[in-house]
Amino acid sequence: MKYLVRSIKYFAYLAIILCIFIVLLSVFGLIGNSVDEIFKNGAQSLWRIGLILLVFAIIYPRMGFTTRKVYIPGAYGEIREGVVDVMHDRSYVLEAEEGENLKFRIQSPVIRAFRMFEDRITFTRTATGFELEGPTKDLVRIVSSLEYKFRQE
Repeated sequence: MKYLVRSIKYFAYLAIILCIFIVLLSVFGLIGNSVDEIFKNGAQSLWRIGLILLVFAIIYPRMGFTTRKVYIPGAYGEIREGVVDVMHDRSYVLEAEEGENLKFRIQSPVIRAFRMFEDRITFTRTATGFELEGPTKDLVRIVSSLEYKFRQE
């Protein structure tokens, strides 16, 4: 269900960005004002463009969101503050804490809006540390920061 919602959000986001881009080009006189002037095949091109946007919207959540494991030795009580500090340094705030599982979100409402409120990082406690779920580009940096902070000498 989460995948379907993300796909729909990205389809809408891509469509809005494309419309804004076309409107700006039209306002500045760089392209014509009718669909037939803007696109080679006129209105026939619209369904093709929609299909391309749909394909990207279906593929992106698969690549843009992932799950990573991070090895953090120690009891939860010992490592919790360190995890929260690392996330705070990355501009994340603790949203929820359910037992030994944590949920963080980005602090800035502007960045959250640009990411369509798909910015949540979920920490699920495992025997050796945590399993993180969230945007791939953020998880790579967060896992690296956590491993650096908790590395054994």
